[in-house]
Amino acid sequence: MLRQLLAAARAGSLAQDAPLTGGALSQFQTMRDEHLADIASQSGAFGLAQSIEAQLAAHVPNKGA
Repeated sequence: MLRQLLAAARAGSLAQDAPLTGGALSQFQTMRDEHLADIASQSGAFGLAQSIEAQLAAHVPNKGA
């Protein structure tokens, strides 16, 4: 999911008009996005799991009380 988010953010940028474009740059950007996504997912930097869990837990009745 993070890889797709980064790729979509880059696709919407104005960098496509830069003079240094081509296959090598595209491959580098893809590798950079993948590496950043791996680091973010391992470190929990985005915290999506906790946010999703909290939102779902709010809709589950508490049977222990």
